[in-house]
Amino acid sequence: MNSDDSIDLNKIILKSREINSRVIKLIRIIILLLTYYIKDGVQYREFKSFLDISDGKLHSNLEILEEMGYLRKTEVSLDQKSLHIYLITQLGKKELEKIISWISNIKKFIRGNEDV
Repeated sequence: MNSDDSIDLNKIILKSREINSRVIKLIRIIILLLTYYIKDGVQYREFKSFLDISDGKLHSNLEILEEMGYLRKTEVSLDQKSLHIYLITQLGKKELEKIISWISNIKKFIRGNEDV
């Protein structure tokens, strides 16, 4: 490893400190990705379908992301039925973008060192 590589690695490590460590759980990243991609919001049952996890695990992860201000739960009416959907907040989008950027830098670092 040359000094340029260690500088890149140091940058990756330093950038990791900008990310909320409570979000770095695969399930929470996927929840943020789903709410980012599905702009109209995601219903609880849709999360269950996508993620195939227990109600308790899903509920606690949604609650944590809400408490952090990354998700917003809102009530909507559909066919005269009231249901809740989850939407990503601006804060959630910013955090997700930091995570994606950080992972991208790790990927670039690894690719740059494959021939070493």
